[in-house]
Amino acid sequence: RKIVFFIISVIYFSVSAIEIVGDVSGSIELVYITKPLLMPLLMLLYIPTWKQYKDLSSKLLMIALFFAFVGDVSLMLIAKNEHLFLLGLGAFMVTQLLYIFIFSRAVNAFKTLFQPTWLFVLFLFGTIYILLMNSLFDQLKDLLIPVLIYGAVVCTMGFTSTVRNVNKSSYLLVLFGACFFIVSDALIAINKFLYQGELYLAQPNIMILYVMAQYFIVVGLIKAHK
Repeated sequence: RKIVFFIISVIYFSVSAIEIVGDVSGSIELVYITKPLLMPLLMLLYIPTWKQYKDLSSKLLMIALFFAFVGDVSLMLIAKNEHLFLLGLGAFMVTQLLYIFIFSRAVNAFKTLFQPTWLFVLFLFGTIYILLMNSLFDQLKDLLIPVLIYGAVVCTMGFTSTVRNVNKSSYLLVLFGACFFIVSDALIAINKFLYQGELYLAQPNIMILYVMAQYFIVVGLIKAHK
């Protein structure tokens, strides 16, 4: 199993690197070939855990990765159809909502959520949300409501990643993955709405953060079973 895990991980990061080279070089063909492979590879990485435990969280993770795949393909094709942005946003929102539910299953709400430390963390994520939405507000126009909702969902996902009651390696991997996801999504929004897609090296940085985020979350959830 360790050998399979290692091989799939190497393939995942190799494909990710080729996709990022495609972003930097402007080779759309490379991006089209590699980007749709990312989430299926992570599903393959998780399948041994899913087969062994077959718990609700494992099933939901596979569904979350499928919707992330839909989001990846939608955003990849956005240059051909601007309306695909909403489809991608919706697909990733489903992924985030499923992550929230998965992470929340490892939370003791009454012991955790009302402790001062976690109230401060909640305040921190709320502040990040308000500052980001305030900076984007005037540019969102027709997308105001969907982006406001998605921003709240992704920040909630980040918060739930901080209150999981699991082993240390699982906790840290998922926490870092969630934080990378938030920064990646924030870069997408800043690049699209504030820089009209012209922010220097935005796309490769978005992808670096995204591939790390998804990998850390998946591996972190695998380690939660150990």
